[in-house]
Amino acid sequence: MIIGYSKYDFPKRKTKDFILWGLLYLVLVSIFGLRYKVGGDTYNYMAYFEYAPELSFWTPIDVSGFEPGFTLFSSLIKTCFDDIYVYQSIISAIMTFFLMRFIKQNTIYKYLAFLLIYVAIYIYFSTEVIRESLAVVLFLQIYPLLEKKKYFLYYPLCLLLLTIHSSAVITLFIPFFRNLKFKKQFRIYLVCTIACGLLLSIIMQKLAAFSIFQKLMRYDQHSYVGYAWVGFRFIYFSILPLFVLYVCKKYRMVCKYENIICLQILFGFGMWFVPIVFQRLINYTIIFYLVSLSCIIGTCLRNRVYLSSLSYIARKNRKVLARVILISTLLAHSSFYIHLNFYERYIPYHSIFDPVTEPLREKYVAGQD
Repeated sequence: MIIGYSKYDFPKRKTKDFILWGLLYLVLVSIFGLRYKVGGDTYNYMAYFEYAPELSFWTPIDVSGFEPGFTLFSSLIKTCFDDIYVYQSIISAIMTFFLMRFIKQNTIYKYLAFLLIYVAIYIYFSTEVIRESLAVVLFLQIYPLLEKKKYFLYYPLCLLLLTIHSSAVITLFIPFFRNLKFKKQFRIYLVCTIACGLLLSIIMQKLAAFSIFQKLMRYDQHSYVGYAWVGFRFIYFSILPLFVLYVCKKYRMVCKYENIICLQILFGFGMWFVPIVFQRLINYTIIFYLVSLSCIIGTCLRNRVYLSSLSYIARKNRKVLARVILISTLLAHSSFYIHLNFYERYIPYHSIFDPVTEPLREKYVAGQD
């Protein structure tokens, strides 16, 4: 990614990079497809695939609780290839293909975009929220239908995403925010989000006896550690994007997917009150944000925006801000992996060619201290 960033994202002349882009795809699919017990939820998917029925025995109702679209997909793979590592590789290949396709279609700074995405969520998507990551990357392919206002195709496809992961319900509401902009009306949305987040947190506490709220609260207990964790996430889900939109407005730069970035900021504020609910919603916005960010940073560094009202100092400031935003984003997102338990989920890495079981990871997954 760094080689591609330096050689192809800022070229003095146009050059073909399909070999490096293809190599990056193969390396990532191999690393995450052939991993051996790397990632917390990987254990769950390994256990599920072992007992998953073949296609002839598949039914929409599954005792695992997984959505029928995903169980059908799993049964299809098991019928053809009854091997967990082929299963992991196919999922990794699909997820990475659609992610790279979206990046290539939406930014000329594709290696920079992938670097931002890799540091932010790629490891998490590839080892933890596998079902949700499939729903997210497929949503990236559906989103152009929303931009073209082809709702008669958009909504049925979103309903199909719900059969992969229930969190895709947010895609049914995103059309209502299609025209959301970083303007005065955004403050109203922000106040409403804070009020809704506060109200939802109170409701969850009052209705803790119901199973759905017990599950959410149990996820909350295992997903973050106190206000420090929420604070870090709040900074790079909301504060940094707010700063990015401010810079764009100040220097009159076009911000791709401004409405989705605004929506992510709202989710980030809601996460302060109900982390598990709003954090999962952010999974559907963060790739839009990071691809947009790559366009902004790349444009500033290449100095491709020439506006008569901008002085030389302003242009230099824009380059400095771009570097500050890039470094801050990489450092902020890297903090996600610093927490000891999260670190143990992914490190040390082992593949099927070196199948070592890590005692610390086993204890963590088992919920032991």
